[in-house]
Amino acid sequence: MAGVRACIRGEGEASMEVLLAACVLRDGEAHVPVNAFLDDTSMTSIALPAGLTSIGEGAFYGCSSMTSIALPAGLTIIGGSAFYGCSSMTSIELPAGITSLSWFAFMNCSSMTSIALPAGLTIIGGSAFYGCSSMTSIELPAGLTSLGEHAFNGCDSMTSIELPAGLMNLGDYAFRGCSSLTSIALPASLTSLGGYAFAYCSSMTSIELPASLTSLGGYAFIYCSSLTSIALPDGLTSVGGFAFLGCSSMTSIKLPAGLTSLGERTFYGCSSLTSIELPAGLTSLGERTFYGCSSLTSIELPAGLTSL
Repeated sequence: MAGVRACIRGEGEASMEVLLAACVLRDGEAHVPVNAFLDDTSMTSIALPAGLTSIGEGAFYGCSSMTSIALPAGLTIIGGSAFYGCSSMTSIELPAGITSLSWFAFMNCSSMTSIALPAGLTIIGGSAFYGCSSMTSIELPAGLTSLGEHAFNGCDSMTSIELPAGLMNLGDYAFRGCSSLTSIALPASLTSLGGYAFAYCSSMTSIELPASLTSLGGYAFIYCSSLTSIALPDGLTSVGGFAFLGCSSMTSIKLPAGLTSLGERTFYGCSSLTSIELPAGLTSLGERTFYGCSSLTSIELPAGLTSL
């Protein structure tokens, strides 16, 4: 609470709400200052003033005893790391004016089970919900177009999530370590899938990639050990290295006709893979692509292969 007291230049015994309101009025702007309540482990709850429009970076960082917070209707900005490490917070409702969530906004809020996102939200920043290990599900707004890197990394209680139809960007590590996620439907608008996007999603049994997808990032499905099959879209031209490494339950995979390159160790350790047909246009095959595919008895290499 030292940050707020410094802002209003007083110590006093007033409640946190009064201190915060005084700080807002003194600055002449309706905001919670940067790092205002940094690591204040005594705070259990707070109601923010009605005139508040922004919460500064790290404002409630490390407030590990805070179980609830009421955000005012006029709030439009939540700064980066604003609620980072608020590990006792179980739920929060974001007001309608929030259109984007900054990096690390709710990272390591490990007790959070639910959050209501506003309809106008279009961007979820990197690591926004990283380590929210109690979150079982979340409803993403229809207008969301971008999901940043690590957005839901380590949300290992999440069993399902529906991605909106207009989502174009799925960042690296977006769902890495979501070990309870069994299935996910990717929208038709998606053109690229970041590296490690679904790495270590060990309960996922199947996934359908959209026809719009043209590239698959490296390590995209590494150690998805329950994944039995996957259909790659016809428009896919490259598969990044290590993309399916350790997918030990995968028995088959259909490679698209337009595929020209397979990265190194793409199917490394896919010990249940019994057959695979390489497309005629494949020109590059990375190192150890099929290393450890102990059930694969034969494979036919295309005539146009120039790099092995």
